[in-house]
Amino acid sequence: MDIEIQSLPKKKISELHDFLITGFQQPPDAEFAAESVLEWKYFDPLDSATAPRAFIATVNGRIVACVGICPTRLVVGLSPQLVTASHGIDWLADKSEVAAGLMVGQQSEENFDVQFVIGGTPQAIKIKKKQGWIFPLQVPTFCRILRPIYRLQSPRQDALWKAAVKVARDYGRRMFCCRRSPKTALVVRQVEVFGNEIERITSACQMPDVHTLRTPELLNHYLRYPKKNISGCLVMAGNQVRGFALLSIVQRQGIRMGKIVDCFLDCLDQDLWHAALFALTNQLQANGADLVVCYGSTPWMAAALKNNGFYQQKQSPLSVRDPKNLIPNNATFYLTHLEADHAY
Repeated sequence: MDIEIQSLPKKKISELHDFLITGFQQPPDAEFAAESVLEWKYFDPLDSATAPRAFIATVNGRIVACVGICPTRLVVGLSPQLVTASHGIDWLADKSEVAAGLMVGQQSEENFDVQFVIGGTPQAIKIKKKQGWIFPLQVPTFCRILRPIYRLQSPRQDALWKAAVKVARDYGRRMFCCRRSPKTALVVRQVEVFGNEIERITSACQMPDVHTLRTPELLNHYLRYPKKNISGCLVMAGNQVRGFALLSIVQRQGIRMGKIVDCFLDCLDQDLWHAALFALTNQLQANGADLVVCYGSTPWMAAALKNNGFYQQKQSPLSVRDPKNLIPNNATFYLTHLEADHAY
């Protein structure tokens, strides 16, 4: 049978939902595959991107493989040259059509200099290693428990005594991982839309680490997330805007997980980042989060999180495909949940 590769048409969204739910063995109401979310991911305006953001492989009109694309541009240290890049999501192939999965993956790479992925299944990582991808670091997720008692509420996965043991462990972590008050007082102000302040902040920062380009269009794309659980805010010192952030609260199995999706300030002053994370964590607590998670991929971000009482929870591999060697071998990466589908 002939395999046909094409960009995802809107009329196939419902079928794609069914394909993803079945392939990833998720419940029918899984948020990542909701039809409204798929339409937002692949058709909502995003910067100046005009190329397709999802490809499917079909056999006799039936979807047998798919891959989604989150296009971005990398700022490589202090270089003025931007590098086109993409993060793949929803990469899945029918077990009987492995070749189709490889074909849609290759199609998704055509318009970008660099591809990168945070995390991934063991099978996907194994394929990447064979294809020459590199794994420059493990991206640590840091966590702060705000309400240890949440483990006792229903519905819960553990028996009551196991949940009680975890509550005690979480209280112990809160005592051991001391939260220090910052020297600088910052507050967050919620906004409905981002504007010209984003370019001013990113230009002023002079961040030496490789990071994705933030633009008002990209941030406002996230504010249009159909489930309406992503919010935007400005980080303020008095009347002065010192940075911006995206926050989300994701509810699964009765747990309200707060995420510091993104945080970007106009400088790398350690106390300022400490103060910003302090204010953002307080905001998520006021919004009803049970815990807060945030990536800490650089030493200075990890230090700011630890000063806020966060502990390292887990690590996820960063895989990079860079055939033109546009990223230095010794580069460090500032990564947040803004990348790809980690925000929701």
